[in-house]
Amino acid sequence: MKNKHGVMHNLVIGMSGTALLMISDWLMGACGKGNVANGVVQSNWAKAAAWRYEASFLIAAVAVFLLYTGMKEAIRQIRLTRSRKDVWTIRMAQVFEIGGIATTVATLFLHAKGCILPILYKKLYSTSLMGADMLAVVDEVFFYISIPFYVLSVIMIVCTSVPFIHQIIKQRLRVPKWYILLNPMVFWVVGWVLRLFGAYLITDFTACMTSFGLMMMLWGILQHVARIPER
Repeated sequence: MKNKHGVMHNLVIGMSGTALLMISDWLMGACGKGNVANGVVQSNWAKAAAWRYEASFLIAAVAVFLLYTGMKEAIRQIRLTRSRKDVWTIRMAQVFEIGGIATTVATLFLHAKGCILPILYKKLYSTSLMGADMLAVVDEVFFYISIPFYVLSVIMIVCTSVPFIHQIIKQRLRVPKWYILLNPMVFWVVGWVLRLFGAYLITDFTACMTSFGLMMMLWGILQHVARIPER
């Protein structure tokens, strides 16, 4: 492989971006002890410090630039795993490109949603509105962005994870088979299962599971590159 060091460097930059996204996710999603969910509204939003959401959005804004470098390189490396003898490796590379672009483009939008709704609720909480009215306002605001939110979330998670898993199973990526576990979809499912236990420390930890899965996927691609002989 030509410029192997540069390729690995770009992937590491992308991983540093996902590390910042984990911090941003935790600041945005961790609600603390005694939190009660009412639809999209979390009861502890009212007493959470506003700086957390401001910092979360700023960190995500920086992280996106680093993530772009890593995802661009990851897309290029997945393209190189295509085989003319297997059309599905070609299709999976195309799907991964869609997922990678969506991840880069939509990350800031999703974090904006995650930070603006708590701030809106905090502002409404300080008014004379009744609790039901506040919930209705926040839910209605979320309703207007819910379709792109869910669609982009699915594309980001599924369209990066499934091709990554497929290329490993087809041995197009030079990593052990157990690396199929290192992707955003698996870690999202693990986070969902852990949240069933209800303990707030576990629930708060799962706020950054998807970003951690993205980091692990980039690490898996990095390991694939490391195993390619230099020319």
